[in-house]
Amino acid sequence: MWFIKKRSISGIPDKRLVIRAMTLSDAGCVRQNNEDCAGHTFVLGGRTDFVAVLADGMGGYEGGEVASGMMVNTVCADSGKLLKDSPLKWLKNAVAKANAMIYDAAQRSRIVMGTTCTILLVWKRKLYCAHIGDSRLYLLENNKLQQMTTDHTLVGEMLRQKKITEAEAALHQQRNVLVKAVGTKPDVKPDVFKIKQTIKPGSRFMLCSDGVYDMLSDVEIGQILSGKSIRESVSSLIANAREKGGYDNLTVTVIEINDAKKLEYND
Repeated sequence: MWFIKKRSISGIPDKRLVIRAMTLSDAGCVRQNNEDCAGHTFVLGGRTDFVAVLADGMGGYEGGEVASGMMVNTVCADSGKLLKDSPLKWLKNAVAKANAMIYDAAQRSRIVMGTTCTILLVWKRKLYCAHIGDSRLYLLENNKLQQMTTDHTLVGEMLRQKKITEAEAALHQQRNVLVKAVGTKPDVKPDVFKIKQTIKPGSRFMLCSDGVYDMLSDVEIGQILSGKSIRESVSSLIANAREKGGYDNLTVTVIEINDAKKLEYND
């Protein structure tokens, strides 16, 4: 499996920029099993193109853990097919392939099985995303935190329709009820898009499961991401979420794009 609880890799896309990433996952303070899964890899072992994926499974040990693992493994294993497909087509195909595998497995075993999926792709110095569910992708740029994905939840839809306020959404009892997930139906339509922002030194991306942002505000997340190294950031995000209750599984991947001259290899 591509996921490990603590992993860090770095690569040099050109003489100026460096991509570094670290993932950390924790079962939290309440649940015994960890149904989250995450992974990141450079495409075809190179140092130019990069993919990160995070999945939050549902269905318990037999369903959620298997589904999220299948999602992450499929994306990482299929990254070599980017040589044949356009980035957006590859993202759609990767999610569709994982969806078919998870749905078929659920039908055969007759158990509840599904997962969220959030993918960040760096390909030929451009940024792309595929997303379904309520895991999130954030961008921290110039010390400003921006959520790049839309939550596919019942409360998220109510918020977009202006039926409730953001304050009401944060406390709503159904805020984690998904309206879309991978593996629960024969076909799935993820959000797939090119990110308008360009790659810039100093930018950071964060993928996380809902267990993290349910415990921490955007202000708290931004402060941690902007004031610490990526190693310290992932550890601090998990630790702070646990301190506030850690009611769900907690998984974070932080990706940093930096100037090669400023890279501290002892970070």
